[in-house]
Amino acid sequence: MLSYLLVAAVSLLAIALTGIITSRHFILIMLAIGLVFLASSIALVSFFAYAQNPSPSAVTMLIGIWAVASTEIITLITFYVYMKVRGLDFDLTRLSKLKW
Repeated sequence: MLSYLLVAAVSLLAIALTGIITSRHFILIMLAIGLVFLASSIALVSFFAYAQNPSPSAVTMLIGIWAVASTEIITLITFYVYMKVRGLDFDLTRLSKLKW
């Protein structure tokens, strides 16, 4: 069962890295970063569940991952609202002042 969870975590990580590398859309990049946090959470929880004597540091690490992920979601919502109000485009290449 642990191997299935690790395959799921690695698959999510691969999808997220593909999304980060290939996308230029701000929202998609932020969602891909959220998938990275989800994959790391799945891997950590699966190792934590299968450990004989789970370490308290694993719980602390999991809480840290969730805190960073929730901060990312709050930041994403803030940027989305700001960009909608200002009428800005969500394509990162159009937001840059240093265009090629």
